[in-house]
Amino acid sequence: MKTITLILVLAFSWAGPLQAGRLESMRKSSEDIRINTDSLRQNAATAQYEIQPTPANGLADLIIRILRLIFNPNGDIEIETPPEAAPQVDGVLEDDQEEETYVEGQAYEPVNTADLPQEPLRPREEPRADAVTGQGGSIPADLKQKALDYFNANSARIENKRYLGIVDFSAHSSRQRFWILDMQTGAERAMRVAHGTGSDPDGDGYATRFSNQPNSRASSLGFYLTGALYTGKHGRSMRLHGLSSTNSNALSRAVVVHDSNYVREANVRQGRSFGCLAVANSEIAAVLASLRGGALIYAGLSGADF
Repeated sequence: MKTITLILVLAFSWAGPLQAGRLESMRKSSEDIRINTDSLRQNAATAQYEIQPTPANGLADLIIRILRLIFNPNGDIEIETPPEAAPQVDGVLEDDQEEETYVEGQAYEPVNTADLPQEPLRPREEPRADAVTGQGGSIPADLKQKALDYFNANSARIENKRYLGIVDFSAHSSRQRFWILDMQTGAERAMRVAHGTGSDPDGDGYATRFSNQPNSRASSLGFYLTGALYTGKHGRSMRLHGLSSTNSNALSRAVVVHDSNYVREANVRQGRSFGCLAVANSEIAAVLASLRGGALIYAGLSGADF
């Protein structure tokens, strides 16, 4: 028995440095998420968008990141459906029927920025008749902290430092789960946002699958940087550049923020997108006005490691 124990101790002591070396190599690889600068320059962006993620904080954080890479090499993540039943809603909106596309170098009709509000987070003058108040609440503390940590670590390379976007995909689509945070005043604006059909295959309003793969029609978790404004198939829209291994294909997949007829500020199950952050017609102007020009958006799951 002592001999077996000794052999096991020697084996682990030998494997430890080797495994540590492999982990460090994988960690460095996982943090190489530079954006294709040629593509960005052709879309009115610059090399400053090559943001590096916050380094791993301790061995536990490193191990978690490596396990994600091992089991989710393509940014594919699946979570369990929340144990509670889906909330009662007043209706169900139709899903998106027309997928957005992206062709590198193609000219798109610009958005007239003069039509965007000067004070995008100004309180709404009157509550809409279809609005359901009190469902969004404040930004989940854990998502807010992750977003602020990333923002502070990379602030020198973030062009729009005034506003920050945060999405909580753990919430039901009938809830307000997309926030814009004014970094100067602390003001928040909450709204509904769609998730992809590939993220919600059973159509219950909960996103449980996330992917970085083309044609997945799924939403992607991670950090984004906002890009060019344009007018596309869904009206006024904004390009997104994925900064994480879980959303690095956002630009080529044409995952964007856009105007939508299938999202409404009401207690309904919102329509599902093809992976885009689709918002209601009533909210698009405020979103574009605040987050344009290289702002950070973080899409995560409150109460989870992602």
